[in-house]
Amino acid sequence: MTKLYEFGNSGISGIVTTVGNKKVSIDDRDGGLNLSNEEIYKYKKILNLNTRYIVSTNISTVDLCLSSAADLIKAKNINPSEIDGTILVTQSPDYAAPSSASKINNLLSIPISSFSFDVKLGCSGLVYGLFLSYSLINSGAKKILLCVGDIGSKLVKSDDKTLAPLMGDAGSAILIENISTHSYFQLYSDGSGDRSLYIPNSGFKFNKDDENLPPFMRMNGGEIFNFSIKNVPQSILKLLSDSNNKKNDLDYFILHQPNKYLLNNIQKRLEINDSKFPKQTQSDFGNQNSASISGTINGYLNKDFENKNIKSLLFGFGIGLSWGGCIIETENIYCPKTKIYKV
Repeated sequence: MTKLYEFGNSGISGIVTTVGNKKVSIDDRDGGLNLSNEEIYKYKKILNLNTRYIVSTNISTVDLCLSSAADLIKAKNINPSEIDGTILVTQSPDYAAPSSASKINNLLSIPISSFSFDVKLGCSGLVYGLFLSYSLINSGAKKILLCVGDIGSKLVKSDDKTLAPLMGDAGSAILIENISTHSYFQLYSDGSGDRSLYIPNSGFKFNKDDENLPPFMRMNGGEIFNFSIKNVPQSILKLLSDSNNKKNDLDYFILHQPNKYLLNNIQKRLEINDSKFPKQTQSDFGNQNSASISGTINGYLNKDFENKNIKSLLFGFGIGLSWGGCIIETENIYCPKTKIYKV
């Protein structure tokens, strides 16, 4: 039986997302990929790809998250000493070791008495990061800085016509506080599918099947699609049922944004109308990996989140294989429009 986790004293008070400083268009052959007219048509027609934002040389996930976090701390008028800890969810840290979260702490002048750690997750990372943050608030922390993001453009080969046109770069900062709001979480993982989407020769374990493969992301698109269609709709419906929520109770269903074709298929199975189911992020910004849910909120829903009390279902799914969802409440949070990184 899937465990339902429930929290009553944790909530989000602000979300900021920063994207890479370079805008790349499919119509411009996607930054030198030399796509054919047929390939461009397919990407635009089927996947709804248009533009994406990536970073220039030597800009990292930490840089994007720092930009978002500095904005968030200033806007919320928070003294860094008030922050109990920083969590960074990313697949693209500055170093294999040490943790990049400690670097963020230091550069933001968060005191050494705080905790900091990295979490290596991708598409489900925002939901898992919120779960960890809400749990720590429930354990006595008052304010937690959750950073999520990736420079996906550097996880793939620059000439990979399958994956490179999909990837965008983004870093979000989310402030979680001791707030009286109600939330529910359900989480899943299935390591039997770890090679459906993975980076070979990128760690300390040699696999003979990966011999001579470069350390860039590889994807079995059919396996990822089938996994998503099988698990995402039924897991969302289970979360609704177990938490005694109905689809009409929610203002938005905000999912990880891999591509519009997949999201359309999930939406059709859930029978949710367009006004509650945003799916434009991939087309405008690219696949933002762990930051795609927060990026969608800042990119398209920021006015509602700033000016209204919102009840949302967030759901992340993908690499791992890992997936999970949460139902959260927010009340007039700080939520500016997506920022472009300033070099």
